[in-house]
Formats: sequence, structure tokens, C-alpha cells
Amino acid sequence: MNPEHQATSRPAPGLMLLISLLQGLALLLLWRAATNEVWPSQTPALNFPLWTLATALPLLLLLGLENRNQRRTALAIAGFCAALALLGAHIGWQAAPWGEFPVESLTAAYVLPLILGCFLGLLFLRPLVEWRSPDYGEIFADSWRNALVAALSSALAIGVTIVLMLWGELFRVIGIEFFIDLFTEDWFLFPVLSVVVGFGIHIFRGLAGVIGGIASLLQGLMWLLLPLVLTVTALFLGALPFTGLEPLWSTGSGTSLLMALNLFALFALNAVYQSGGHEPYPPPVHRLLCAGAALLPAISLLALYGLYLRVDQYGWTVARCWALLISLLITLFSLGYAGGALRFRAQWTAKLAGVNLPMSALMLGLILLVNSPLLDFRKISLASQQGRVERGEIALEDFDFYDTRENLGRPGWLWMRDLIEDNRESNPELVQLMLEPIRHHEESFDFAGGPGIGDEPLDFGQRAILRPGPFAIPETLAAAMQSSAAATIARFDPEADLYLFQADLNGDGSPEYILIGSAGGMMVEATGYLLEDSGAFSQLPLTLPRLTPEQNQSLADGLVEVIDPEFNHLRIGNVILQVTPPEAPAARSPQPF
Repeated sequence: MNPEHQATSRPAPGLMLLISLLQGLALLLLWRAATNEVWPSQTPALNFPLWTLATALPLLLLLGLENRNQRRTALAIAGFCAALALLGAHIGWQAAPWGEFPVESLTAAYVLPLILGCFLGLLFLRPLVEWRSPDYGEIFADSWRNALVAALSSALAIGVTIVLMLWGELFRVIGIEFFIDLFTEDWFLFPVLSVVVGFGIHIFRGLAGVIGGIASLLQGLMWLLLPLVLTVTALFLGALPFTGLEPLWSTGSGTSLLMALNLFALFALNAVYQSGGHEPYPPPVHRLLCAGAALLPAISLLALYGLYLRVDQYGWTVARCWALLISLLITLFSLGYAGGALRFRAQWTAKLAGVNLPMSALMLGLILLVNSPLLDFRKISLASQQGRVERGEIALEDFDFYDTRENLGRPGWLWMRDLIEDNRESNPELVQLMLEPIRHHEESFDFAGGPGIGDEPLDFGQRAILRPGPFAIPETLAAAMQSSAAATIARFDPEADLYLFQADLNGDGSPEYILIGSAGGMMVEATGYLLEDSGAFSQLPLTLPRLTPEQNQSLADGLVEVIDPEFNHLRIGNVILQVTPPEAPAARSPQPF
């Protein structure tokens, strides 16, 4: 699409601002319902579709409407959003009954693919409306335009928000609080910011030359980085025969690193070669890059192998299902590019459309599918973990009930509810584990990674340095410490030190415990533990000070003692004032154990 057409294809500004205003009012109503906990916020099967329509429909109209074919375009967008609303109803049903379990991960797994799905849907909108085959060059240009217009409009809204807050604060310091009160009201912010976004989309859609210049700048950056990233790929694959795969998996982030490398290489290839109409590099460099592109499937297959090792050892989780989906898509892209490079040699970039168009349609279909009942990662994960129990790989008491509650939505809640009822009388310890589950591990470092690092429970009796002397570590304390930040660091850093201090901090005759993690000679994490009447340990909040190297050496030497504060604290309502002695500045003094 030429720039002149892009600049003149926008609908009338009045229509775009009206759509934005209506969106702001709709979002305001839904926000008020959520904050006041009234209908429909407590009915997720209805609330999720309403939020979907209030968010996606106006934005797609703002980005996709043109002067021509307005009615057919609006109908196509409305039909697409109706399909999204049906998916939202299914996800809402997975979040019911409302308030019985957390829905943050469920919402994130719906919203993030929804954003990508709307982006992909926009690319096929114009060919669909005009009843013609997609033109790859047009779709490529639209992808950059839509991404940059949305990003710049969001930046404009953030900038307006900052200015409004600054405006309000400036007047508040001189005694005029009207503006800060006004600018923090939801009935003001939702309509105003929605109109700002709509206005930004209208303006930036008309600046075709500016958008094209920014796209060219970013493509120039990728032109510089593509040879580097393919060189890294070749060197890495060349080093693997000498190092083996074990060091890669032992990092705990092997698969994620491979996927990130592969994904960046694919993005850079597309940004640089675009539709393949010209060769941006000298012929010798271009031929070397073609050879580098042929190596990408090796990275993809290594990532899949790492995921296979993790699943074979620990079964499926929602994160690993997503990792498989992403890895398969990356692998298909890589195989398509490598096949073109091997078949057409230096002319393979002219065949990008043959890979990218069907793969984009496949991605759109899968994004819609994973939020439908046909491909439910939560049910797959639950069935996999139940199978591990049935096969005797893990005991039911070792089941990850925390992950089940946090990430598996309604299927996990129904299963745990039935399990609680069946064991309430016969196995109260198991019921307690389900009611107050312990976080077994973190997958944030490597959601698909190598085989099992980060999942292994720490043996604190072997790993921790006990202070002031040897003592028995209660089993419930060891279980409580497994999810601590210090324990997580120790799993991923074999050189990290763990110190466990036992001391009576409140003078009640029973000991409290402090777990400290030290890496690189510096204390980085500290958590306190208090024994409750139930026999479980709860965490004590601690203030972690900055320590000098000499003070860190005191930690290693075990020079620790319990001291009474010189000044007691002063409570004023819910506020506690802590008095710091003059000879020990607050910024430097550690909190007493």
C-alpha cells in the first residue's frame, strides 16, 4: 500500500473519536462493576466476553476501518470479535465459581494470545473484505504500520497521563487540590485516555511517511544484528560437539535460551529481507546468511528435545504446554526457511511469502483454539499430573497442589474439591496440604527448561550452614523454606551459600529461624520463620541491609547474637514508628534478629 493511500484511507476523525469515547464509557462501567463487586463482575462467563468486546472491538475498528468498504469492514470485525467473545465466555466459565481460586494466570493466558490474535486478524482483514487473496507485501507493510501505530498511541496515552499527574501535583503543592482530585477520578480517566488513544491512532495512521521512517530505522537495526545472531548460532552449534548438552541443561534455562535465540533470528530475517524483492547485503555476505538460516532447525530441535526431557521427568504443566506450542511454531518457521535456503540457495528470500502466509494463518487458528474447549492446557496438565500419581511416580502428598490452585482454573478446583471431601475425615493432613498448599518450585526462569533443575527440593541439612551450632531442622520448616528466594538462588547457583540461624527472637522460649542466602560474597536474600500453634511456619518480614565486605565476613564466621532494641517502637493507629539510635544511621543499620 502506498503512503498516499494510507494517509487518506482513514475514516472521518469524528467517527474515530466517537468510537473511542464509547469505548471509554464501556470500560468505565465494567471497571465500576468490578470495583464495587456488583453484576456482572461476579459472573465471569459474562464478564470476560464483555471486557473482550469493550477492548477489542473499538480498537480493531480504529485500526482497521477505512473510507471504502466501511460497512463490510465493520461487519467482518464484529464477526471476529463475536468469536473472541465466545472464547471469552469459555475462559470465564473456567474462572467460575468466582472468588474460589486465583484467576491471574488464567486471565494472562487469555489476554496475551488475544492481543496477538487481534494483530494477526487485522492483517487478513482487507483481503477478506475485498474477497481476494492476501498480498504478502501489503500484509508485511500493514504489520509494521499496525504495530507502530498501536505502540505510539499507547506512548501518547502514557505521556498524557504523566502530564496530568504533574499538573495536579504542581497545583496541589500551592494548595489547589481540584485538579489532582479530578485527574485521579475513574470517570475522568477512562473516557479521556480512551479518546487520547483514538486521537493518537487517527493522527499516526495519517503520518505514513513517519511510520515508514520508523519502520526503516528498526529494519536497519535488524540489518546490523542479523549477521551477528546467525554467527552466534553457528558458533554455538559448532561448540556443542565438544561440550555436550549437559552444561546447557544444567543451567536450568537451556530451552528458554534456545527459543529466544531462534525467535530473534526469525524476526531479524523477516525484518531485513521483508518480501525478498531485493538483497540488502553484498552477495558473499548474503550467501553466508543463507547458510546460517539453514542451521536454525537445529536450534529448534534442541529446544524441543530439552522440553521433552523436562516433560518426561516431570509431566505436563500449563507452562510446558505453551512452551511446546511456541516451540512447534518456531520449528515450522525454521524448517520452512531452511528448506527454502537449501532448495533455492541465494534466491530463497523471494519465497518468504510461501512460508509466512500459511504460518500466520496457522498461528491465528491455534491462538483461537487454545482458548477453546478443544485444546485446554489446564485439563491436559491436570491429567498428566494425575497420571504420575496413578503410576506411582509421585505420592499424592507430593502433588503440586499450589500449581493446581494457581494455574489450573475450574478443572483443578473441581478435582481438589472432590479430593478434599473424600479425605476430610480419613486424611486430614492431606486436606491441610490442599487448603494451604506449599509452592514447590519456580518456573519463571525456564518455563520449558532443562531436565528438572529448579524442581529438585533442597536438602537443607546438607546444604545450609547452621548457626550458632548444629541443630535439628523441623520437617515443616524445611518444607516452608523450599519456596524462599534464597532456596531458589541456591538451586540455580551451586556456589551460593545458605545460612540458617536459630534464635529466640520474641522471648517466648521457642526458637525462630532466619534463612539467609549469600552469593558472590554478598548477602542477597533473608527470610524469617515463626512457628505457629498449628505446627506450621509462617514468614517473618525482615529488612535486608546493605552490608560491607567485613560485615559479610561476620555472617560467614557466624558472629550473630540476639539484641534488645535500645528504643521500643511507637504505634499510631496502623502506623509503626521505629526510633533509630543516633550512632547507627537508619540507612546502614541492620534490623536485629
